[in-house]
Amino acid sequence: MGFLSSLKEKFGKKKETLPVLPPLPPRPATTAEPVVIENVKVKMELVLTQLDSLRVQYETLNERIKNIEKLVTEIRSYC
Repeated sequence: MGFLSSLKEKFGKKKETLPVLPPLPPRPATTAEPVVIENVKVKMELVLTQLDSLRVQYETLNERIKNIEKLVTEIRSYC
């Protein structure tokens, strides 16, 4: 039994030790800024502008994909 137990010690599963993480720093106190309707309106306009830009990019990509599909069908017709 001594030989087998020494083999188990050498080749057995090694216990993994997890590193100890330092404690998290305390959260800074947040000052509650009063919500101003104008700030909300400006942020919403910014989001709408970004969405509109994404829509234009999406339409452009769709047109490019359509052109690529047409080219691929033309190339296949030649083969």
